[in-house]
Amino acid sequence: MFDWFRRGWGMAKASGAVLKSKPSLLLFPVISVIALSLLTATLAVPVLLGAVAGYGLGFSDNTMAVLGGVAAFLWYFLCTFVIVFCNAALVSCALKRFNGTDPSIRSGFAAAGARLPQILGWSFLAASVGVLLRGLQSVLSKKFGFIGELAQGIADAVWGVATYFVLPVVVTEGLGPIKAVKRSSSILRRTWGESLGGSTGLGAVMILFLLPLAGLGAVFATGAGGPTVMSLAGVVGVIYTLAVTVVFTTLGTIFRAAVYSYAVTEQAPPEVDADLIRSAFHTR
Repeated sequence: MFDWFRRGWGMAKASGAVLKSKPSLLLFPVISVIALSLLTATLAVPVLLGAVAGYGLGFSDNTMAVLGGVAAFLWYFLCTFVIVFCNAALVSCALKRFNGTDPSIRSGFAAAGARLPQILGWSFLAASVGVLLRGLQSVLSKKFGFIGELAQGIADAVWGVATYFVLPVVVTEGLGPIKAVKRSSSILRRTWGESLGGSTGLGAVMILFLLPLAGLGAVFATGAGGPTVMSLAGVVGVIYTLAVTVVFTTLGTIFRAAVYSYAVTEQAPPEVDADLIRSAFHTR
Protein backbone atom coordinates (compact mmCIF):
# COMPACT_ATOMS: atom_id res chain seq x y z
CA MET A 1 0.00 0.00 0.00
CA PHE A 2 2.79 2.41 0.93
CA ASP A 3 4.57 1.58 -2.33
CA TRP A 4 1.39 2.56 -4.19
CA PHE A 5 1.22 5.86 -2.37
CA ARG A 6 4.94 6.60 -2.82
CA ARG A 7 4.64 5.83 -6.54
CA GLY A 8 1.52 7.96 -6.80
CA TRP A 9 3.20 10.86 -5.03
CA GLY A 10 6.09 10.62 -7.48
CA MET A 11 3.65 10.62 -10.40
CA ALA A 12 1.88 13.66 -8.99
CA LYS A 13 5.17 15.55 -8.50
CA ALA A 14 6.48 14.73 -11.98
CA SER A 15 3.20 15.61 -13.71
CA GLY A 16 2.89 18.66 -11.47
CA ALA A 17 6.24 19.96 -12.72
CA VAL A 18 4.90 19.82 -16.28
CA LEU A 19 1.65 21.45 -15.20
CA LYS A 20 3.55 24.18 -13.34
CA SER A 21 5.43 25.02 -16.54
CA LYS A 22 2.16 25.09 -18.51
CA PRO A 23 -0.76 25.81 -16.11
CA SER A 24 -3.12 26.49 -19.03
CA LEU A 25 -3.37 22.70 -19.42
CA LEU A 26 -5.90 22.85 -16.57
CA LEU A 27 -8.31 24.53 -18.97
CA PHE A 28 -9.00 21.28 -20.81
CA PRO A 29 -10.80 19.51 -17.93
CA VAL A 30 -12.42 22.83 -16.92
CA ILE A 31 -13.82 23.19 -20.44
CA SER A 32 -14.92 19.56 -20.26
CA VAL A 33 -16.87 20.17 -17.03
CA ILE A 34 -18.54 23.28 -18.49
CA ALA A 35 -19.42 21.47 -21.72
CA LEU A 36 -20.86 18.50 -19.80
CA SER A 37 -23.04 20.84 -17.73
CA LEU A 38 -24.32 22.64 -20.82
CA LEU A 39 -24.92 19.36 -22.63
CA THR A 40 -26.93 17.91 -19.75
CA ALA A 41 -28.99 21.08 -19.39
CA THR A 42 -29.62 21.22 -23.15
CA LEU A 43 -30.77 17.60 -23.37
CA ALA A 44 -32.91 17.70 -20.23
CA VAL A 45 -35.68 19.84 -21.74
CA PRO A 46 -36.36 17.79 -24.92
CA VAL A 47 -36.13 14.54 -22.94
CA LEU A 48 -38.71 15.74 -20.42
CA LEU A 49 -40.97 17.07 -23.18
CA GLY A 50 -40.59 13.79 -25.05
CA ALA A 51 -41.56 11.82 -21.96
CA VAL A 52 -44.68 13.94 -21.44
CA ALA A 53 -45.59 13.62 -25.12
CA GLY A 54 -45.04 9.86 -25.06
CA TYR A 55 -47.39 9.30 -22.14
CA GLY A 56 -49.86 11.72 -23.71
CA LEU A 57 -49.87 9.66 -26.91
CA GLY A 58 -50.55 6.52 -24.91
CA PHE A 59 -47.18 4.79 -25.31
CA SER A 60 -46.89 1.66 -23.20
CA ASP A 61 -44.55 1.46 -20.23
CA ASN A 62 -42.29 -0.94 -22.17
CA THR A 63 -42.06 1.47 -25.10
CA MET A 64 -41.28 4.36 -22.77
CA ALA A 65 -38.62 2.26 -21.04
CA VAL A 66 -36.96 1.52 -24.39
CA LEU A 67 -37.10 5.16 -25.45
CA GLY A 68 -35.75 6.19 -22.06
CA GLY A 69 -32.88 3.74 -22.40
CA VAL A 70 -32.03 5.08 -25.85
CA ALA A 71 -32.10 8.66 -24.55
CA ALA A 72 -29.91 7.71 -21.57
CA PHE A 73 -27.36 6.00 -23.82
CA LEU A 74 -27.30 8.99 -26.18
CA TRP A 75 -26.58 11.28 -23.24
CA TYR A 76 -23.89 8.90 -21.94
CA PHE A 77 -22.26 8.65 -25.37
CA LEU A 78 -22.21 12.42 -25.85
CA CYS A 79 -20.76 12.93 -22.36
CA THR A 80 -18.09 10.33 -23.12
CA PHE A 81 -17.30 12.11 -26.38
CA VAL A 82 -16.87 15.47 -24.61
CA ILE A 83 -14.51 13.95 -22.05
CA VAL A 84 -12.51 12.00 -24.64
CA PHE A 85 -12.23 14.99 -26.99
CA CYS A 86 -10.91 17.30 -24.25
CA ASN A 87 -8.54 14.62 -22.94
CA ALA A 88 -7.27 14.01 -26.47
CA ALA A 89 -6.49 17.71 -26.76
CA LEU A 90 -4.66 17.59 -23.42
CA VAL A 91 -2.66 14.50 -24.47
CA SER A 92 -1.62 16.27 -27.66
CA CYS A 93 -0.39 19.31 -25.73
CA ALA A 94 1.46 17.18 -23.19
CA LEU A 95 3.27 15.24 -25.92
CA LYS A 96 4.22 18.47 -27.67
CA ARG A 97 5.52 19.82 -24.38
CA PHE A 98 7.68 16.73 -23.96
CA ASN A 99 9.07 17.34 -27.46
CA GLY A 100 10.19 20.83 -26.49
CA THR A 101 7.46 22.89 -28.14
CA ASP A 102 5.06 25.30 -26.46
CA PRO A 103 1.52 24.13 -27.35
CA SER A 104 -1.56 26.30 -27.05
CA ILE A 105 -5.12 25.46 -26.12
CA ARG A 106 -6.07 26.08 -29.74
CA SER A 107 -3.42 23.71 -31.07
CA GLY A 108 -4.60 21.02 -28.65
CA PHE A 109 -8.19 21.23 -29.83
CA ALA A 110 -7.01 21.41 -33.44
CA ALA A 111 -5.10 18.14 -32.96
CA ALA A 112 -8.18 16.52 -31.40
CA GLY A 113 -10.38 17.87 -34.22
CA ALA A 114 -8.06 16.30 -36.78
CA ARG A 115 -8.90 12.91 -35.20
CA LEU A 116 -12.63 13.55 -34.89
CA PRO A 117 -13.81 10.33 -36.65
CA GLN A 118 -11.49 8.20 -34.53
CA ILE A 119 -12.52 9.99 -31.33
CA LEU A 120 -16.19 9.51 -32.16
CA GLY A 121 -15.58 5.81 -32.78
CA TRP A 122 -13.64 5.35 -29.56
CA SER A 123 -16.26 7.30 -27.58
CA PHE A 124 -18.99 5.02 -28.90
CA LEU A 125 -17.00 1.88 -28.10
CA ALA A 126 -16.06 3.14 -24.62
CA ALA A 127 -19.65 4.12 -23.85
CA SER A 128 -20.99 0.78 -25.11
CA VAL A 129 -18.48 -1.24 -23.08
CA GLY A 130 -19.21 0.95 -20.06
CA VAL A 131 -22.93 0.20 -20.28
CA LEU A 132 -22.27 -3.52 -20.77
CA LEU A 133 -19.92 -3.63 -17.77
CA ARG A 134 -22.44 -1.82 -15.55
CA GLY A 135 -25.18 -4.21 -16.67
CA LEU A 136 -22.89 -7.16 -16.01
CA GLN A 137 -22.10 -5.76 -12.57
CA SER A 138 -25.79 -5.59 -11.70
CA VAL A 139 -26.41 -9.17 -12.81
CA LEU A 140 -23.32 -10.64 -11.14
CA SER A 141 -23.77 -8.80 -7.85
CA LYS A 142 -27.39 -9.91 -7.59
CA LYS A 143 -26.63 -13.51 -8.49
CA PHE A 144 -23.27 -14.09 -6.80
CA GLY A 145 -22.95 -11.26 -4.29
CA PHE A 146 -19.38 -10.41 -3.33
CA ILE A 147 -17.87 -12.95 -5.76
CA GLY A 148 -19.80 -11.30 -8.59
CA GLU A 149 -18.60 -7.85 -7.59
CA LEU A 150 -15.03 -9.14 -7.42
CA ALA A 151 -15.30 -10.62 -10.91
CA GLN A 152 -16.70 -7.33 -12.16
CA GLY A 153 -13.80 -5.45 -10.57
CA ILE A 154 -11.35 -7.72 -12.39
CA ALA A 155 -13.17 -7.11 -15.69
CA ASP A 156 -13.01 -3.34 -15.12
CA ALA A 157 -9.29 -3.55 -14.34
CA VAL A 158 -8.52 -5.64 -17.44
CA TRP A 159 -10.41 -3.20 -19.67
CA GLY A 160 -8.72 -0.22 -18.04
CA VAL A 161 -5.23 -1.64 -18.52
CA ALA A 162 -5.89 -2.83 -22.08
CA THR A 163 -7.13 0.61 -23.13
CA TYR A 164 -4.60 2.68 -21.15
CA PHE A 165 -2.85 4.01 -24.26
CA VAL A 166 -5.86 4.28 -26.56
CA LEU A 167 -6.06 8.08 -26.43
CA PRO A 168 -2.36 8.72 -27.15
CA VAL A 169 -2.54 6.11 -29.92
CA VAL A 170 -5.60 7.77 -31.46
CA VAL A 171 -4.02 11.23 -31.24
CA THR A 172 -0.57 10.35 -32.59
CA GLU A 173 -1.23 7.36 -34.84
CA GLY A 174 -4.78 8.04 -36.00
CA LEU A 175 -6.01 4.48 -35.53
CA GLY A 176 -9.66 3.53 -35.23
CA PRO A 177 -11.08 2.26 -31.93
CA ILE A 178 -10.53 -1.50 -32.40
CA LYS A 179 -7.02 -1.11 -33.80
CA ALA A 180 -6.23 1.44 -31.07
CA VAL A 181 -7.19 -1.05 -28.34
CA LYS A 182 -5.02 -3.72 -29.97
CA ARG A 183 -2.15 -1.27 -30.33
CA SER A 184 -2.51 -0.14 -26.71
CA SER A 185 -2.38 -3.73 -25.46
CA SER A 186 0.59 -4.46 -27.72
CA ILE A 187 2.56 -1.50 -26.35
CA LEU A 188 1.90 -2.59 -22.77
CA ARG A 189 2.94 -6.20 -23.38
CA ARG A 190 6.06 -5.19 -25.30
CA THR A 191 7.22 -2.69 -22.69
CA TRP A 192 6.09 -4.24 -19.39
CA GLY A 193 5.70 -7.91 -20.28
CA GLU A 194 2.78 -10.30 -20.21
CA SER A 195 2.13 -10.40 -16.44
CA LEU A 196 0.87 -6.90 -15.81
CA GLY A 197 -0.56 -5.63 -12.59
CA GLY A 198 -2.65 -2.51 -12.46
CA SER A 199 -1.59 1.06 -12.92
CA THR A 200 -2.08 2.76 -9.59
CA GLY A 201 -0.87 5.52 -7.34
CA LEU A 202 -2.41 8.84 -8.35
CA GLY A 203 -5.80 7.69 -7.11
CA ALA A 204 -4.39 7.11 -3.64
CA VAL A 205 -2.93 10.62 -3.56
CA MET A 206 -6.22 12.07 -4.77
CA ILE A 207 -8.04 10.34 -1.92
CA LEU A 208 -5.62 12.01 0.50
CA PHE A 209 -6.53 15.41 -0.89
CA LEU A 210 -10.23 14.59 -0.58
CA LEU A 211 -9.96 13.74 3.12
CA PRO A 212 -10.81 17.33 4.21
CA LEU A 213 -14.31 16.62 2.92
CA ALA A 214 -14.76 14.45 6.01
CA GLY A 215 -14.86 17.65 8.06
CA LEU A 216 -17.62 19.02 5.86
CA GLY A 217 -19.43 15.72 6.22
CA ALA A 218 -19.32 16.16 9.98
CA VAL A 219 -21.04 19.54 9.58
CA PHE A 220 -23.92 17.89 7.75
CA ALA A 221 -24.07 14.96 10.16
CA THR A 222 -24.30 17.16 13.23
CA GLY A 223 -26.20 20.08 11.69
CA ALA A 224 -23.66 22.42 13.30
CA GLY A 225 -24.19 26.10 12.56
CA GLY A 226 -27.67 25.73 11.15
CA PRO A 227 -28.88 25.92 7.52
CA THR A 228 -26.58 28.81 6.56
CA VAL A 229 -23.40 27.04 7.61
CA MET A 230 -24.59 23.78 6.06
CA SER A 231 -25.34 25.51 2.75
CA LEU A 232 -21.93 27.18 2.77
CA ALA A 233 -20.27 23.86 3.58
CA GLY A 234 -22.10 22.25 0.68
CA VAL A 235 -20.94 24.91 -1.77
CA VAL A 236 -17.36 24.72 -0.50
CA GLY A 237 -17.44 20.93 -0.74
CA VAL A 238 -18.64 20.94 -4.34
CA ILE A 239 -16.09 23.55 -5.43
CA TYR A 240 -13.25 21.78 -3.62
CA THR A 241 -14.20 18.39 -5.08
CA LEU A 242 -14.34 19.85 -8.60
CA ALA A 243 -10.98 21.56 -8.14
CA VAL A 244 -9.28 18.38 -6.92
CA THR A 245 -10.87 16.36 -9.72
CA VAL A 246 -9.75 18.86 -12.37
CA VAL A 247 -6.17 18.94 -11.08
CA PHE A 248 -5.80 15.16 -10.76
CA THR A 249 -7.48 14.53 -14.12
CA THR A 250 -4.88 16.82 -15.67
CA LEU A 251 -2.00 15.21 -13.77
CA GLY A 252 -3.16 11.71 -14.71
CA THR A 253 -3.48 12.55 -18.39
CA ILE A 254 -0.05 14.21 -18.44
CA PHE A 255 1.52 11.16 -16.84
CA ARG A 256 -0.26 8.83 -19.27
CA ALA A 257 1.21 10.83 -22.15
CA ALA A 258 4.66 10.55 -20.54
CA VAL A 259 4.34 6.78 -20.15
CA TYR A 260 3.21 6.46 -23.78
CA SER A 261 6.13 8.59 -24.95
CA TYR A 262 8.54 6.35 -23.05
CA ALA A 263 6.91 3.18 -24.37
CA VAL A 264 7.17 4.16 -28.05
CA THR A 265 10.51 6.00 -27.99
CA GLU A 266 12.26 4.09 -25.16
CA GLN A 267 13.24 7.46 -23.72
CA ALA A 268 11.60 9.19 -20.79
CA PRO A 269 10.59 12.84 -21.20
CA PRO A 270 13.06 15.19 -19.48
CA GLU A 271 10.48 16.12 -16.83
CA VAL A 272 9.76 12.55 -15.71
CA ASP A 273 12.11 9.99 -14.16
CA ALA A 274 12.47 6.80 -16.20
CA ASP A 275 12.32 4.57 -13.11
CA LEU A 276 9.02 6.15 -12.14
CA ILE A 277 7.60 5.43 -15.58
CA ARG A 278 8.83 1.84 -15.50
CA SER A 279 7.00 1.40 -12.19
CA ALA A 280 3.71 2.70 -13.64
CA PHE A 281 2.71 -0.93 -14.18
CA HIS A 282 4.00 -3.58 -11.82
CA THR A 283 4.59 -7.13 -12.97
CA ARG A 284 3.35 -10.04 -10.90
